[in-house]
Amino acid sequence: MNTDLTCHRSGTGPAVRKAGRVPSLPVLAIHPPRQPAIPDEGRSTMQENQLPTTMTNGHSEEYFKDYRDFWWNHDFLELMASRLHLGDCTTLLDVGCGQCHWSRLLVAFMKKPSEVHAVDSDPKWAAGGAELTRFFETQCATIQFKHGDAQALPYDDSSFDVVTCQTTLIHLRNPKAAISEMHRVAKPGGLVLCVEPNNVAGSLVKSNLTEEDSIEAIIKDVKYALAIERGKKLLGEGDNSYGDLLPGAFADVGLDDIRVYLSDKATPMYRPYKAPEQQAMLRTIQDWETSNSGPHDWAEQARYLNALGQESDGLCEEMQKRSQVEMIRYFDAVKTGCYFTAGGTLMYLVSGRKVEPDSARRQLFGRVVETIHHD
Repeated sequence: MNTDLTCHRSGTGPAVRKAGRVPSLPVLAIHPPRQPAIPDEGRSTMQENQLPTTMTNGHSEEYFKDYRDFWWNHDFLELMASRLHLGDCTTLLDVGCGQCHWSRLLVAFMKKPSEVHAVDSDPKWAAGGAELTRFFETQCATIQFKHGDAQALPYDDSSFDVVTCQTTLIHLRNPKAAISEMHRVAKPGGLVLCVEPNNVAGSLVKSNLTEEDSIEAIIKDVKYALAIERGKKLLGEGDNSYGDLLPGAFADVGLDDIRVYLSDKATPMYRPYKAPEQQAMLRTIQDWETSNSGPHDWAEQARYLNALGQESDGLCEEMQKRSQVEMIRYFDAVKTGCYFTAGGTLMYLVSGRKVEPDSARRQLFGRVVETIHHD
């Protein structure tokens, strides 16, 4: 993609036309927030551990392509690994593993040798592959794959030191059932660790192309994002902002020592777009432009909106017409180096511990005593 940096700020260039608002890329969902929320990795955790990019893409891989390798700041993961004592852990289960992007990052912090298990409902990913096996061998780890449902994990009780998922629960009909299963297969004292976003929040993040949008336009974009989210949930296909609800779900299934963190990774775009994650995003943008599709699956979005009935009448058609104009504006701005945003995102990392038997008995005794005193 040509990234000519001539930026027309006088009002004649495409980057400053007030033709509407630019739809954008969410953290891990299908609706368009107000700016390309591009989960990148300023200090790439994958530079040393990255697999070749020739592997077939799937689910979110189809959406983000190689950009998914830039979701985390390495020093943030180091801090989390220290706080959560991953260095004491030797067994890990990656739920909804996909290409194991998440477990490939975490294994570097585990005690050696380590044992990684990966489960996915998609047979393609559940099959694993020699390339992934070789990668984990470089980390002094073994990897075993299984086909299975996150809401009915095919593992025995109390099997793993760490049970984890990244952007899996937002796609499930019953995410709390999956958390309960993760709790079940964790060892006593073991760690359950979930990474999930609030995807609607991105609808309020500004770029230079949206900073002067009308309040009505902003409200309409937020309404659209909420409608997509509600429709998807009504169809039993997940909640795009389930990250907000994780701590309560952890408490409900009996997890203890619940801790909530926010990823410190922003998703900035600014000229000359030379950072590796920005280059990866440019490749994705080029694919959108070449295919004339943009970041939207309009048929899927229409299906979600139809689930809401009259509440969303005409909304998809209106947004599609706006998008056709706005994506041209967005592509032009990126090509001429005139698109920029700080790119805030809202990604939760929530952990909890499975209560050890002695601790569970003490807690039960305390509740009994409290009940007696209350009576």
